[in-house]
Amino acid sequence: MAEKEKKTTRQNSVHIVGYLKENNLEVVKTEKGNAIRGSLLIATNDANSHKVQFYTYAKTKNGDDSQDYAALEALLPSQTTSIASFLKDNPGSTFEIAANASTKIWVMARFEEYASRVGERTKTMVTLKGFKAGVKNATDASPFVPKAEFVADIFIKDIKPEIINETEEEGSGEETGRYIVGALLPMYDESVQYVDFIAPVEGGVAEYLSANFTKNDTLAIKGEIISMVTKVLKGGVENESDFFGEAPEPQYETTFTRERIIKGLSRKPIKQGEEGCISLEFVQNGMVKRETKMIENGKRMKEKDSEEKKPATSAPEEPKNFASDIDF
Repeated sequence: MAEKEKKTTRQNSVHIVGYLKENNLEVVKTEKGNAIRGSLLIATNDANSHKVQFYTYAKTKNGDDSQDYAALEALLPSQTTSIASFLKDNPGSTFEIAANASTKIWVMARFEEYASRVGERTKTMVTLKGFKAGVKNATDASPFVPKAEFVADIFIKDIKPEIINETEEEGSGEETGRYIVGALLPMYDESVQYVDFIAPVEGGVAEYLSANFTKNDTLAIKGEIISMVTKVLKGGVENESDFFGEAPEPQYETTFTRERIIKGLSRKPIKQGEEGCISLEFVQNGMVKRETKMIENGKRMKEKDSEEKKPATSAPEEPKNFASDIDF
């Protein structure tokens, strides 16, 4: 079974189309030649933006010119217009004007968990690692439609009802009707990574999933990524014309929502022992490898903290694991 799973291609694909909001790509020289590293922030509307990390070499492992690198060269800051750069030059513009003036792009990425352990403390987050990107040229057959979608094959670790307003008191909180699906995704190195997904009430997804799937099942899911910043007025006034005399300054509360919402899923689960399942044996071995990577990442974080206390040195030439402040 383990040998068979090594040859199985598992889906872990994210497709984003949108407006280039921020561009932090740069060319660096490494022992393996030139590489492009950094991130792109892609807006799908004025509230949702998705950060994608890149580290792409100019040459493939076979020594050939990389087409992915050539495509990224066309997205370097000198070749593109971001919403941030446009607003810097045109501070009075609206998001709509800036978005229309920005470069429209597409990105192919995958979910990648960054997890670390230092002693008893653990830190984990889900990032987006890009492997292909380019300028989006709209056509009749392929119009420009902003989106952030995913497809993934997952092993269900657990399914729990989402509870809000929970306190330390037993039995407190309110169920929203949604379910949180704790999932394990196989990685190329035969480890697994933990990514959670939301089964929403809409479309009957939560009801269908909770009735037909359980722990240790394998299934395919598709959905959309929400990465939203919301500002809520908590005091003062937004429109000074509504106030006579000197108006109190507006006070906002900012909330961040980052969710992976399931929109569709396999009609039937693949049970343990059935063809195509992600086996318990594979998961157990993968969790051991995940734990090893967590400890190694924790050591790197400690070393990084120590290095930051020393005088600044030249930038590293080789790619490192994602830093702890990376998000999307």
